[in-house]
Amino acid sequence: MTIFLLLLMALLAFANGANDNCKGVATLVGYGAAKPRPAMLWATLTTALGAGVSFWAASGLVKSFSTGLFIEGTKLNPAFYAAVLIGAFGWVILATLTGFPVSTTHAITGALTGAGLVAFGNAKFEWSFLGARFALPLALGPVLSLALVYILSWPIFWAVSRWANRCACVTSEAVVQSQANGMAAMEAVRIGVTADSEVACAENNNIAALTTSSVANAFHWLTAGLIGFARGWNDAPKIAALGLVAFAGAGGMVTCFIIVTVAMAVGGMVAGRKVLETLSTKITPLPLAESMTASMTTALLVSLASWKGMPVSTTHVSAGAIIGAGLKRDAGGVHWNNVRDILLSWLLTLPFSALIAAAAQVRLSL
Repeated sequence: MTIFLLLLMALLAFANGANDNCKGVATLVGYGAAKPRPAMLWATLTTALGAGVSFWAASGLVKSFSTGLFIEGTKLNPAFYAAVLIGAFGWVILATLTGFPVSTTHAITGALTGAGLVAFGNAKFEWSFLGARFALPLALGPVLSLALVYILSWPIFWAVSRWANRCACVTSEAVVQSQANGMAAMEAVRIGVTADSEVACAENNNIAALTTSSVANAFHWLTAGLIGFARGWNDAPKIAALGLVAFAGAGGMVTCFIIVTVAMAVGGMVAGRKVLETLSTKITPLPLAESMTASMTTALLVSLASWKGMPVSTTHVSAGAIIGAGLKRDAGGVHWNNVRDILLSWLLTLPFSALIAAAAQVRLSL
């Protein structure tokens, strides 16, 4: 059962990486600041870094997703965790193959509920804990991200329009100096700083140039990396917690986190393109201001949630931010039929993962 449990944990981490790694870089690709492959590589590296850091900074999430949903003293055996992993993996990989961005957190929550009801019945559940620590953060995530995009959009839109295509350049100019005694003239170099348009600065003899386009691009990549880091920090402990029952002691935790980190990275690189395409091109056009606002909002909310040990869904937050940016720009430009399908996949996540996990629990308990 130990090897089987670790294999299931690795499969869920793989599906999670395939569905979730792209969430941070979707705005980069949607705006055109990056091609899909380098963007996914950046997402993979930052997600792996966040997953590694979570080993030391996510004890709250590990406890929540291993034993927190059940009253103290409930015996959770390996077969139960195997059923949970099967339920979550089954739904997430199905959504990934069809290109729908769904929440692994949501899927694990549904699987814990479905397998738990079959294995222990209603009496063993900490329903208040489920509401406060699981349901509330998951529900608030997309609403907060959409609202925050509206708040942040005004100063960002103003700054982008005010400083677009500007450049600060360090220039060099040759200056001829003649000595008073009539000796040969000497040539010196005068260094100066000028501020102009990017086009005008490009025509100068520049030693160095700092353009608003390069600053915006660097900031965009930075926020995308922060999303990947925070996502790895938030998601790795949830998945690793389900495999910890296979081991005893700190060595087991290290093993689980290594397996989860590697599998998440591989999943994103191997099978993450379909969901990336959905988020970057099928919801709404993402010009620079909208793209940066959505990216910064997602990075802020997921980072805060990870710091506080709250199990939010990067999927819900990033999609909510992208939809909010589209609404701010032009509600008519949002592809509402695709938004409807995404929302439907979110609504189906809990019941379907619960049903798969419940069926697995029945089968494994025979």
